[in-house]
Amino acid sequence: MIPLQVKVKSDGNNTTSLSFSDDVLLLEQKKNSGVTNKPIKISARYILSVYLDKSKEVRIIIKALIPQGKLILKLDTFSFEVIDEEAATLWIKAINDAVYKAKHLKIFVNPFGGAGKAENDFNQSVMPIFDAAGLTEYSDHAKEIIKDLDLKAYDAIVTVSGDGIIHEVINGLLSRDDALEIDTPIGVIPSGSGNGLSFCLLGNDHGNSVSHAALNIIKGVPMKIDVCSVTQGDERYYSFMSLNYGIIADCDLSTEHLRFMKDFRFVIGALQALLANRKYSCEIAMKIVEDNIDNIRQEYNKIYNSSSSHVEDKSNEVEDKSKGIVDKYGSVNDPIPSDWTVLNDDGYIFIAGKVPWLSRSQIVFPCALPSDGLLDLMIVNWDKISKLKVANILASFEQGAHINMKEVKYYKVAALRLTPKNKDTGYISIDGEKVPFKPFQVEVHPKLINVLNIDGKYAPTNV
Repeated sequence: MIPLQVKVKSDGNNTTSLSFSDDVLLLEQKKNSGVTNKPIKISARYILSVYLDKSKEVRIIIKALIPQGKLILKLDTFSFEVIDEEAATLWIKAINDAVYKAKHLKIFVNPFGGAGKAENDFNQSVMPIFDAAGLTEYSDHAKEIIKDLDLKAYDAIVTVSGDGIIHEVINGLLSRDDALEIDTPIGVIPSGSGNGLSFCLLGNDHGNSVSHAALNIIKGVPMKIDVCSVTQGDERYYSFMSLNYGIIADCDLSTEHLRFMKDFRFVIGALQALLANRKYSCEIAMKIVEDNIDNIRQEYNKIYNSSSSHVEDKSNEVEDKSKGIVDKYGSVNDPIPSDWTVLNDDGYIFIAGKVPWLSRSQIVFPCALPSDGLLDLMIVNWDKISKLKVANILASFEQGAHINMKEVKYYKVAALRLTPKNKDTGYISIDGEKVPFKPFQVEVHPKLINVLNIDGKYAPTNV
């Protein structure tokens, strides 16, 4: 490719050329002596905006996020006086056409997210990046009910909080009459205590980075994800992340008062549950698609290493959009289908999910894919397992290595029903939120929601 190039003014000893080729912007300064300074290279991925400033002399302004080592992105501005305005205008248009499309956002900021720091994080760290990219934004404290929002006015809905606000937004979207017509994507700025979806999109190193998350929104494209329908009693709602009964739910919900301890509160919760010798009994019925971990891992890697981690829907079933979202397996109040497998177990862990990460260094479902139409289910039974082994399993979430342990049962299921037994009170968690302690049924609905993502797939879990 012939590079797009423009000359700009320099001081008496230098000449500067700006060129764009192979998705890289090159700022190259050459001295009259013939010596060339080390060029500055900026990948198209990190370019936020390029424009002409005519407030004084005509100048090319380049705003970009510059990587500082592996983890940090620094917002920087470059300014060059123009020699030929017409040439500069054509050069800028060609670059902007190649690297960027402005988005009109609806932003929900949770003032209580991240122990009350979400709003400050947004104003201090995210807004300058959005401003540099020339985004049009509207900020709210989620006071508007998402189900009544005019979605046609926005290119994306952005949440600035943890996974709880994402749960609310998805439930708002899917409760609309036009739920099956919605293609407005969700963008995620991590400002909560867990930030599971952000880690799935950006990986363990960058999942808590608001600058990387802002860049992901600016440069991201819509990626389809599955959503689960949950029925409990006469209620129905939607889950995008996890459904949890057992020691992990206890670790999360019983330590809400310890949020100031951040991730360490989960360690405290696990120790409390193990020392108290808690047993979790339930009946779990499921529509099993695969129960061999080697087959599950092989299929995951095959799909993940393809050009996209989306799974082609080969089903001949076409959802009748006039009927809305229909659960083909019925609700928790219906009889269990005859082709489901039913287990009655005492155990430590009963958890299902649609995402790999539930929080930082918690790769609970390393074989989860965004749109395979299936739910990953993990069970650890009580029988013949020591407390130390349970602790080792929980510690192995950091690398996702627990799926290799013989005590861990890992399934791919299309639907499941869990009924707690032998106790009247306890914890059940849906997307990290406490729900009533009673039976629930879950069914996967493929590709109901879009999220913004640069790479078009979740971060690699390397299983």
